[in-house]
Amino acid sequence: MRGKKGHLIAGLVLLTVGCLFILDRLFILQIYTSWPLILVAVGVALFLLNPRSLAARIVGGIGVLLFLIYFVIAFFPEAEAWSDLVWPTILVIIGIFLLCRYYRTPSSNPPAQPPPEPPKGSPES
Repeated sequence: MRGKKGHLIAGLVLLTVGCLFILDRLFILQIYTSWPLILVAVGVALFLLNPRSLAARIVGGIGVLLFLIYFVIAFFPEAEAWSDLVWPTILVIIGIFLLCRYYRTPSSNPPAQPPPEPPKGSPES
């Protein structure tokens, strides 16, 4: 991956990794709980390169899902059934993608257009 595309993805990944290390050193986030944000950054970069890319949505979605799982495990250890949230979250994400796809794709039947009106000087009027 050379050229502008490679620079975009590499720049976003390095920016994300640098921010994660800064947040780790400031004791705001921990690297082992926030590493999926790198996947989110790659997904965002792929989306910026091609907004219709399914790979961008999959990589970004997996990153968000993993980050949420690690976040719940790290910051809410008293939640014994955290895994009960994983499948409903996946279903919600898939549902949102399907709805976005439904509203973005044009219908297969174009709307019927009225027949053109004849000119005013023609014998049909």
